[in-house]
Amino acid sequence: MNKPTRTNRKSASMASRLIQFRVVLSLLGLIVFAAAWPFSQQLKLDRSITAMFSPTDSTLVDYQTLQNSFGGNAVAIMVYPDADLMSNEGLRRSDAIASEVRQIAGVDGILSPSTLNAAVEKIRPGSFFRSETDVPGLARRDDIVARGIEHLFAGYTHSDDHRLAAVVVMLSPQHPPEAIESLQTIASKLHDQYEAITEPGVVVGEPVLIHDGFNLIERDGRKLTTVTLILLSIVVLVTLMDLRFVALTGLVVVWSIVVTEASLVLLGLNQSLVSTIMPAIITVIAVAAVLHLGTKFQDARAKGLSRYDATWRSFSLLIVPILWTCLTDAAGFAALGSSRILPVRQFGAMIAIASIAVFVAIILFAGVTMMLPELSFGKSLHRMQRRTTRAISRRCTLVAAAFVSRRKSAIAAAIVLLGVSVIGTWQAEPETSFLNNFRSDSEIVLAYDQVEQQFGGAGVWDILLPAPQSLTRDYLRQVLMIERDLRGIDLDGTKLTKVLSMADAEYVVGKTPILKYAPPSLRMTGMRATMPEFVDALLNSADTRPRRLRIMLRSEEQLPAEAKTRLIAEVQRIVDEHTQADAWTSAFETAPDSGPIVTGYYVMMSRLVSQLVGDQWRCLGFAGVLVWLLLWMATRSIRLATAALLPNLLPAFVVLATVGWIGGKINMGAAMIAAVSIGLTIDGSVHLLAIYRRYRKHGHPITVAVTHAAGSVGVPILLATCALVFGFSILSTSEFIPTATFGTLVAATLLLGTLVNLTLLPACIAVVDREKSR
Repeated sequence: MNKPTRTNRKSASMASRLIQFRVVLSLLGLIVFAAAWPFSQQLKLDRSITAMFSPTDSTLVDYQTLQNSFGGNAVAIMVYPDADLMSNEGLRRSDAIASEVRQIAGVDGILSPSTLNAAVEKIRPGSFFRSETDVPGLARRDDIVARGIEHLFAGYTHSDDHRLAAVVVMLSPQHPPEAIESLQTIASKLHDQYEAITEPGVVVGEPVLIHDGFNLIERDGRKLTTVTLILLSIVVLVTLMDLRFVALTGLVVVWSIVVTEASLVLLGLNQSLVSTIMPAIITVIAVAAVLHLGTKFQDARAKGLSRYDATWRSFSLLIVPILWTCLTDAAGFAALGSSRILPVRQFGAMIAIASIAVFVAIILFAGVTMMLPELSFGKSLHRMQRRTTRAISRRCTLVAAAFVSRRKSAIAAAIVLLGVSVIGTWQAEPETSFLNNFRSDSEIVLAYDQVEQQFGGAGVWDILLPAPQSLTRDYLRQVLMIERDLRGIDLDGTKLTKVLSMADAEYVVGKTPILKYAPPSLRMTGMRATMPEFVDALLNSADTRPRRLRIMLRSEEQLPAEAKTRLIAEVQRIVDEHTQADAWTSAFETAPDSGPIVTGYYVMMSRLVSQLVGDQWRCLGFAGVLVWLLLWMATRSIRLATAALLPNLLPAFVVLATVGWIGGKINMGAAMIAAVSIGLTIDGSVHLLAIYRRYRKHGHPITVAVTHAAGSVGVPILLATCALVFGFSILSTSEFIPTATFGTLVAATLLLGTLVNLTLLPACIAVVDREKSR
């Protein structure tokens, strides 16, 4: 009689010590959370375009050369209607608007019709004898200099018909987001301030696109996180009918987000363009783990086990699969570290850290939460839910059995589909226009349409040419020849809409009788006195080493990817051809110590997506290898690891190929799907393999083990997938097309991945596994 009593006491003592240990773990988790919270609040979103490239990337190095040579170089253009622009009143309005813009923090300089008018008035001698009622200097048709400057800047500061005016704003490289917002506010209120301005103004330019894109991405990230967490919490509640697991879901998600953000701050990383969806990815990983734990816990409770025994059994069966799931998630996302795009590499590191944080949170909080008093409700609903769960599980078993019975045909069809999809993905065309990342009816696209139709191209980019310390007529003549050939580019209708440099301005000013015979250096000095901000933006000072001259280019932003790439290449060819000629070299007293550079936002954004699309193959390769190695370590079977790889590669290729087949383009959202999808779909594979191996160890035949494993994981996987598909589909309504594309493709990949894991994966396992049952 004493022996059972001592055993019961020993068991109770062990349970008590285990509970105490789990309470200590939970307190430790709360302490870590409290310590991490202040650091997590310091995480910032880096909005600069330079944050998109690796520090050693040649595209970024060229752009930084532009920054170092000319300081403020990010160009935004505020355009507004003014039918009386070339009157004294119109130019006074221009001056008032320009003065208001100049006060904005982050504005290094401006160029406007009033600036040009003031320059003309200073250049032309005797202008101070004219009265206020005279025609403004810029509007004098009988003045060759006024006509030259007006024509030179048409398309920059005013339209050809003089019905649209613009303030060209040169922003500092590190301008705050508030600078763009202030410009947009000023533009929107112009028609209220001035009677002659009948419509609100608009603000365009690559800095504006970047700013608006980040705003939309931040908003979409918050929306996705909120919707995903709510939907998955509902799924947990409906699936388990127990509020403890809903609380555990929230606790794990919040703890993992805060700890991950604190880790990023301590590692010196910032959030960037692609990392705002990080909380949603954390929610996906956390909910999948909670659902598996909850399902196993309730199965144990239904068999009559106590809370302590059910918790112990759930942990003993699932903690290793959950560990391998989190590790494979981390490996899939860590593969993004092979990308050439810095934010993508950082995003991969973030999710890798977050995956480990989710596992740690499960260890810290799951045990004590599961041993709390029952918080289940609705016993009749609970019974109905269990009947539904058993029915779904049986159907998953039957479907898996059907595929296993036809496994060779299923695998052959999958291999053919994979091959066709790889070819389709390879042929998909990249989207290089950043403007095309916005919906056609969005305000920014409508503004660009207006500017491109009436002002010429809204894409702004630059050529940096080496310049001698003292500008000579021969050198300026060579620059004008380069510009002549640039203006002559016509690639099946694709051309530059504007080419402008100090050589043009110097040529116009040289028409002034008093300055006609002056050396170019003297005319440059005069222009620097009349338009200092404009001259400083196009020619650095004579004591700067190396000295550079800047040619500002304009072209259409909404060009097809191939046309834009060809245009950039043709500009580079013309510049190289001229600067390698003997006539160019002879314009320098000594050999130039630097070469020409074609750069700017237009070039950077064109190359960004091209690099990202090219990186998807490298990242996918790394993700496949890393996940395969971890699956091999988890299953200790090369065959099983290989069997799991095909079902996890197929969904990404099918989805991306479908984009190409329906005529879509691979944008930033689509280019990340390949590697990301492996991290998102691997969960079902890991748990199915773990259950399959457990069945096999108990002596079950291969077909029985694999079909029943599919039935066991089917319910939590299907329910989580339904919620995730709906949650990510919410992003399809985003105004930022890469976000909408990412949400749609993730939803499609998750759905296809789940179906493949429950059908094709069992067939693959049945083919490759030849071990005898034990």
